Amino acid sequence: ETVFHWFKDEEEIVPETPPNVMSGSVALPISLFSRKDQGHYKAKLSDDRGKDTSVFDISGQVFDDIINAIAHIAGSSASELVLQCTPEGIRLQCYMKYYTEEIRTAWLHKDSKISSSEKMRIAGTAEMAWMQIREPSEKEKGHYSIQIMDATKSHTRTFDLSGQAYTDAYEEYLRLKAAAFAEKNRGRVVGGLPDVVTIMEQKTLSLTCTVWGDPSPEVTWFKNENEVVSTEHAKITLEANKFASLTITAVTSEDSGKYSINVRNKYGGEFVEITVSVYKQGESPPEPKMGGRGATPAPLASKTPAKTPTPAQTPTPSLKSPTPSLKSPTPS
Repeated sequence: ETVFHWFKDEEEIVPETPPNVMSGSVALPISLFSRKDQGHYKAKLSDDRGKDTSVFDISGQVFDDIINAIAHIAGSSASELVLQCTPEGIRLQCYMKYYTEEIRTAWLHKDSKISSSEKMRIAGTAEMAWMQIREPSEKEKGHYSIQIMDATKSHTRTFDLSGQAYTDAYEEYLRLKAAAFAEKNRGRVVGGLPDVVTIMEQKTLSLTCTVWGDPSPEVTWFKNENEVVSTEHAKITLEANKFASLTITAVTSEDSGKYSINVRNKYGGEFVEITVSVYKQGESPPEPKMGGRGATPAPLASKTPAKTPTPAQTPTPSLKSPTPSLKSPTPS
């Protein structure tokens, strides 16, 4: 019949696991501990015979002591610096059991402290501290290090970004930058097309969508993998290199099938499939299978619709291995 509650600054905290007072010990876990967790904590216990409270103030020196304890764990568990390339530049990363911005850290280049800026951005996640060199150049070559400081010790991890290491990293950065540029500018269908269409005979079918690409993409329509040629019955239009349409007048059962639009430029393209089913007056509309969409990573050499490519798997650095890795995922 005992009632137990947690409070922070007089507001009740409801933990995910209800406290079990019969166990003899009750704990309040605080995950991702940071400055926002400072405050006045209270444990309140009561039953029909009386009540009691226990208080703990996490602020000032107490907060600093906790951060120093976390910093000791982080520094002791820190991996060597790992290189990771992105479309924006070259990133050096240090993995550890836990990282928070409250931990005192310092990044150095050739023994000179680095301040976070647009060129050299410093940040981190719960498992990693990182420093990114945006649009690197020759002057960013050299020896880098990170220092993680607790109350009594400084933990240092290093990386030599020079020689072949810099050459390989710079080439990978340029490759990722070009790939990101191509992905951003390739031909694509922005929207407007349904997956399936059911239409009655003698009606007019209009498949219209907005396309985009830089440079302006080529647009090709297909029916059952054969290119559609514009006629009076099936008219193809492209207005302002932006609005693509396939209009079929007085549809018949022969117009049923799987249609697709292929939009592409020199950076790549995309195709979208639409399943069209024509039914006769008086019949119930059929339930066609859905079409779909896929990306073509490179321009097509022929007018044949592209098959859906298998996405490339890009490795990411292992938390267990400090071996430098040049391959990196392209941020979405």
